[in-house]
Amino acid sequence: MTNTPRRERLRSIESAAIAGVVYAVLTLISLILFRGLPDLKLSDDAIAAWFNDTANHSTLVIALNLVSIASVAFLWFVAVIRRRIGEKEDRFFATVFLGASTLYLVTYIAGAVALAAPAVAASVFEGAAVDQATVSLTIGTANAMLLIIGPRMQALIMFTTSTLVLRTGVMPRWLAYIGYATGVVLFLFPLVYQPLGIVFPLWVLVVSITIGLTRPQHES
Repeated sequence: MTNTPRRERLRSIESAAIAGVVYAVLTLISLILFRGLPDLKLSDDAIAAWFNDTANHSTLVIALNLVSIASVAFLWFVAVIRRRIGEKEDRFFATVFLGASTLYLVTYIAGAVALAAPAVAASVFEGAAVDQATVSLTIGTANAMLLIIGPRMQALIMFTTSTLVLRTGVMPRWLAYIGYATGVVLFLFPLVYQPLGIVFPLWVLVVSITIGLTRPQHES
């Protein structure tokens, strides 16, 4: 009986690590798939032909499905992180952390939906109108969420997580310093610079692997 709480903590550590890795891997794959979108400089006929191609719209639908699964994994990751911090959790920073995580997921899912919307329309509704104006609007909306709003929510998650790490000692201090540094970059230079899109999932991957390999100071 005395070992039960410890076993539960170990399961939480394993769950956070697995969920974070799943989120990071699926997000990186979906980013690669979404990069195959057609050039908006193409004619209406060329864009319509691209989205009406079964292979192309199937790729975008797959990417959207990966995003939905990654979102569930990220939510699980956030929940287990909060559980690991436990009674040491600072209510102010914990509230900001949870709020930023929720807002990030909203922009992440909504942005992915906007990117895949023309493909879903072409797949589900026969004869759906897909032209340059429609695709420009949906991709522009998606980019506004994913490349401008999303990165600042990601930065806020990094800042609050790093602060909680320093205050509670549940993870190595170097992880907090990396979080602060990358968070500043994302906050000041959002993903208008698209290669930075891999920064946050890679950070979650590093955090997850670290969680899986280390134990809180009070358990060592």
